[in-house]
Amino acid sequence: MQGRCLCGSIRYRYGGDHSALTVCHCGMCRRWHGSLGAYLGGKSGDYRLEGERHLRWYTSSPDAERGFCALCGSKLFWRSKDGSAMDIAAGSLDQPTGLATTAHIWVRDKGDYYGLPGDASCFVESTGQARQETDPCPPAAKEMPEHHGQCLCGGVSFTVRGKMRDVVWCHCGQCLRWHGHFGGYTASTWTNIALRGEDKVTWHKSSDTARRGFCRDCGSSLFWEATDRDYVSIAAGALDLPTGLVTARHIFVEDKGDYYRIGDGMAQSSGTMAANPVTF
Repeated sequence: MQGRCLCGSIRYRYGGDHSALTVCHCGMCRRWHGSLGAYLGGKSGDYRLEGERHLRWYTSSPDAERGFCALCGSKLFWRSKDGSAMDIAAGSLDQPTGLATTAHIWVRDKGDYYGLPGDASCFVESTGQARQETDPCPPAAKEMPEHHGQCLCGGVSFTVRGKMRDVVWCHCGQCLRWHGHFGGYTASTWTNIALRGEDKVTWHKSSDTARRGFCRDCGSSLFWEATDRDYVSIAAGALDLPTGLVTARHIFVEDKGDYYRIGDGMAQSSGTMAANPVTF
């Protein structure tokens, strides 16, 4: 297996055995990925890395670190501090992967803006814990006067006042690489956003028409901004719960990863949201 970050500065090959591919809904993964965490279990000694000088590690807990590209912010790895495990963010893998999601974990902490997926078994915490049979926080639209959010390390935070768009899930190849899984975005105008720690936001020009913003210290995905729009997309995973938002639709579904299924019954588009413009 092989993969890379969005900008191509970091590439890797993995030649060892791997364990199950699981999707994690814990608060830390949602903050860091700006979406959900999807990981293939691996061993630290079985990688060959190119561009390792661009790989930055953030200590997210006493026993674990998360690795991201310092240039573009792509989420790449999770590893244990004892050096035994180093898992791959599934979205960074070259397609097709030939893999399939085997479980969803920590669903008790899932976001309130999406439903439990139907492509694999769901567990309250890890796969060694009880299964989750009902949705702990089913989606329910609710008008909220303001929303708060932040990166995983807290160096960047923001408050959004007024209306926010419901969440759109993007399955394009760029979002897969950057988030390490498909991306989930709400949106608002900059005039409604009070941003703190702006000096810690690194912007990567991901195309001729858009840029992506992430925390330079922890790597958390925060923003996607197109040059021809008067609003900015905000990674839904960065928001504090409850959000009061719901899933609106899925876009670029023809580019989705082969390791998961879209099974929530929401509207799907093969391309952009051009036919569903955003108004505030």
